[in-house]
Amino acid sequence: MVTAASLLDTSQPLLAGLSPSVLALLAAQPVLDLPAGTQVFDTGSDCGGFPIILSGVVRVFKHLANGRRIELYRVTPDEPCILSLGCLLGGGHYPASGIAGEATRLIVMPSGLFNECIANNAAFRNAMFRALGNRLVNTMELVEEVVTLRLDVRLAAALLAHAGLGNAAAAGPGGTIKLTHQQLADELGTVREMISRLLDDFAQRGMLALGRGRVDIIDAAKLHTLSVAR
Repeated sequence: MVTAASLLDTSQPLLAGLSPSVLALLAAQPVLDLPAGTQVFDTGSDCGGFPIILSGVVRVFKHLANGRRIELYRVTPDEPCILSLGCLLGGGHYPASGIAGEATRLIVMPSGLFNECIANNAAFRNAMFRALGNRLVNTMELVEEVVTLRLDVRLAAALLAHAGLGNAAAAGPGGTIKLTHQQLADELGTVREMISRLLDDFAQRGMLALGRGRVDIIDAAKLHTLSVAR
């Protein structure tokens, strides 16, 4: 049986400053093994504790009034979920939903223990507020992109980022991205049909090749040129 004690990485920023007694309490929490697509929390639900990702990723979405949804951010083992942080500190409900983006393991820090760490552990408190500040900046950048940049420009930048080529302008292939058209649409806050049309256009222009659930970057330089267009 897998236990939290065997999975906790005390070098993680969230855990590095915690006392042995707190780590022992965390190690006693049950490990939740969530298949990809599992709902971790939903819009309007209560926050019963603070999730700590041990492996995998949780994608956080905001559902829009027009029926679409946009990916706000992703939670990995190196960072906290700021919506959970906000709910626990403010006593409110989740304003968005979280879904396991892949097979994910997590534990939940009880709310009482979380509040105790915030109040009494400066390292834990600083890590939380640092993450909150960073996420606020990222969210402002996301809003600016949605408002000011064309969808084809944002899609090109997203493809390069997923391939680890965010600043690359070198010619030649750039690897394979295993994402569906719907996942890209969710990330960019649009509909799958728009993404499919743009990807088909990129393919016709020789920038990439399309497969089932995958995108192969053929010409990273062309894609980069488009990604910086204004």
